[in-house]
Amino acid sequence: MSEIKVERIITDMADENCYIVYKNDRGILVDPGAGFKRIQRTINRLVVNIEAIILTHAHFDHIAGVDECRKYYNVPVYVSPKERDWLTSGMLNLSIPFGLREEIVTDLAEFEFENYKEYTLADMTFKVLPTPGHSPGGLSFDFGEFIIVGDALFNGGYGRYDLPGSDFKALKNSLHNVLFKLDDNKIVYPGHGHQTTIKKERDLDLISREF
Repeated sequence: MSEIKVERIITDMADENCYIVYKNDRGILVDPGAGFKRIQRTINRLVVNIEAIILTHAHFDHIAGVDECRKYYNVPVYVSPKERDWLTSGMLNLSIPFGLREEIVTDLAEFEFENYKEYTLADMTFKVLPTPGHSPGGLSFDFGEFIIVGDALFNGGYGRYDLPGSDFKALKNSLHNVLFKLDDNKIVYPGHGHQTTIKKERDLDLISREF
């Protein structure tokens, strides 16, 4: 059986992590932020055919490259139904409140994820886990040996909860009752920064030290 591989691309806005998840020559693009040319060069180097774009959440730094990638690779986009409208609104995706020179908007997604459902895209199967708190529609994608968590959890930290739509209690629940219940050795790929493991972050449990 071919191994699923993950390639990280640090994009040009807020050092956001875009990921190419691929097996053989078929792949999925996760959270394509700003910097289409860099994403394109990496895909060309890997010789991967992108078949879908999936979004952990719809803050501007995670969606800035969505339309360029979608149109170039002619693929559908998947997003949480709770953040469906964020793609078309710079107020909701925070590109306007953060004072960007240009409002970041994309076309609506072709598909909306169902929580806890398993999806098979590009011959790879993953489970969609709801991990709200940083944003109301935050999702994590569990591929078995690894999970892509967006901005819910970081290496030595966790997502902001002081943004419009954020919720500290929801974020704490997402960590304690969803992510921290996963296997110790599961690799965690966050929306910013380096990878980590469930065990390391559970042992730190920095969110419990807030209050």
